[in-house]
Amino acid sequence: MSVYGLEKEHPASQRLIVLDFDGVLLDTERIALEAWAAVLDEAGIVLPGDIPTHPDGTLARDALNGALTSLIGEEKARGSWDAFEYENQRRADREPLAPATRSFLDHCRARGHRLAVASGNAHTWVAGHLDRLGIRSYFASVTCAGRGLAPKPAPDVYLAALRHSGHAPDRALAVDDSFAGLRSAHSAGIPLAWVTTGPAAARPPVPLTHRIRALDELNSAL
Repeated sequence: MSVYGLEKEHPASQRLIVLDFDGVLLDTERIALEAWAAVLDEAGIVLPGDIPTHPDGTLARDALNGALTSLIGEEKARGSWDAFEYENQRRADREPLAPATRSFLDHCRARGHRLAVASGNAHTWVAGHLDRLGIRSYFASVTCAGRGLAPKPAPDVYLAALRHSGHAPDRALAVDDSFAGLRSAHSAGIPLAWVTTGPAAARPPVPLTHRIRALDELNSAL
């Protein structure tokens, strides 16, 4: 967990914007599916169906592992996961920051809003990409699951972001892409924006304040 410049009094117009990392700041959910498709193709593995995903479009790791283990055995499944981790890292390390994301971050900075990251992924993964993309200085805190903080859908990482900032939940906005993340922020009492490119018929598990396809769609509301 990393914390920068904590303050307990904020201008009346300032809000805390708490962003998930994977699928929000960087489109790593798409990258993971593409990496798996490449790994399976290279190994000549044909799943009985598509690569399994959750209703929110994120990779269903348990279902995929079960399908792989049933198809090729536990040892070869572990080898496939190793190949995926390598390919996923390689592809993620080449992914640029989307212009819409840069526009949103610059807009929030110009308006005086406070930014934080609340991720269920490892701190080394998140911090490494923030540094690589040159955007770590935008964030007052970076909070990741682990070290006593339960992963999403538990509210821990969002509650920690609130504590670090000193903001009340109603002066914050959480931006997440996964159902687990939406439940996490909702349990923390934070209003929600859902980032999704899914069909309009897809319904989130909790009430939303905003539904967007790209971060800069929030600029007019902040």
